[in-house]
Amino acid sequence: MAKILVLDRSEELAEQIRSFAEELPNDPEVVSCTKIGSIDHVQEHDGPFSVLVAGPSLGTRAGLRRLAAIHREQPGTAIVVAFQNEPDASLREIVQVGAIDMVDYPVDDLSLRAALKRALEMSQRIGAVTVYEPIYQPAEAVPQTHNARVFTVCSATGGCGKTFYATNLAMFLAQNSSARVALVDLDLQFGEITTSLRLQPSYTIADVLSHEDEDVDLTTHIEDYLVQYEDKFWALPAPKEPSQADRITPTEVTKILDVLRTHYDYLVVDTPTALAETVLAAFDLSEHLFVMATLDLPSVRNLGLFLQTLQKLRISSDNVSLIMNKVEKDVGIDVEQITKLFPQGFRSTLPYAKEVSRSVNLGKPILGAQPESDIAKRITYGLTQFLPPDARRRLEESTAASGIKIGSLSRLFKRRLVQITESAR
Repeated sequence: MAKILVLDRSEELAEQIRSFAEELPNDPEVVSCTKIGSIDHVQEHDGPFSVLVAGPSLGTRAGLRRLAAIHREQPGTAIVVAFQNEPDASLREIVQVGAIDMVDYPVDDLSLRAALKRALEMSQRIGAVTVYEPIYQPAEAVPQTHNARVFTVCSATGGCGKTFYATNLAMFLAQNSSARVALVDLDLQFGEITTSLRLQPSYTIADVLSHEDEDVDLTTHIEDYLVQYEDKFWALPAPKEPSQADRITPTEVTKILDVLRTHYDYLVVDTPTALAETVLAAFDLSEHLFVMATLDLPSVRNLGLFLQTLQKLRISSDNVSLIMNKVEKDVGIDVEQITKLFPQGFRSTLPYAKEVSRSVNLGKPILGAQPESDIAKRITYGLTQFLPPDARRRLEESTAASGIKIGSLSRLFKRRLVQITESAR
């Protein structure tokens, strides 16, 4: 039976194809993959596929590279691309995708049906579909029993506190569950995780890739490259030299994160301000994005542009949380007005606090240095839903025992936001 794989962050294109699939030759099965970073898993377990339809989410240079890799590994799969705009890429990168047809998205049923009919016929002429073989095979000694949940911290403006939030997110997950947590510094030029946590690593992400060239099995040895913060979580630092960043490709980032996912329960990814291809590779694997902003007009403006970009990348707003950081009074901007600009609201509104500077200078996340501070409680409340049910229940019981309930924290923070707003007027 023929199979069509639809690769896009949204189900819309797959649903459109399913609506007329019975009219196509051999009534093909339509399989949807909305987690682009999980394509290897889908191909291995649900393939082989006669046709791959790449939706608008793949219309980036990182997306084209991923399609080119699929084409090399699966020459028997006919590729059809449905992009909204012409990709900002070289002719060589576009040609390497090996697409047999391109349609403008959104596309009418008649045009899409005709393109898929040609692709199915082309796939039959090419011959038997190649059985999927992933680019790298995990060692048998480390079975892939699960994939970690991936949380990525990002922002459109520098100085918003990404590293501060990422280190505290890792600390929160480690403190409140029995899970293994890894923090990855993807700010490849100027990463600050080692400085903010006072770590002295022997290796960085650049060393992982250089040793891979020496035929070191990443799946078996990946943990050797991480450094542990106290007894809480592990960290994979950014390169020591900014010049090393250019040698790390999106494909390599995907590979490293994929391997780490088989060793840990949570991955927290800290990113640079720029929406580089390596950052988009992390987005592809991420379950949830935490987008940081501060209470100033440039940051707020760029936040709006950033969210528009995520929408174009077809990343659902349900998978995005906004964090307003460094809120203080008398800065000439109204907090309430800012919140009205973003209907989805802010998951956390964090005040400017001296405790933060103190914790950074001590090399400790605020959740470890001063867990009873107002800002620590705000972070805790905003992250509670990301815990497993049993861990969340334990946290609620412990806060209740101390005389504070999660619900009362919510009301407290709403009152504090009003106070900050009124003070800022």
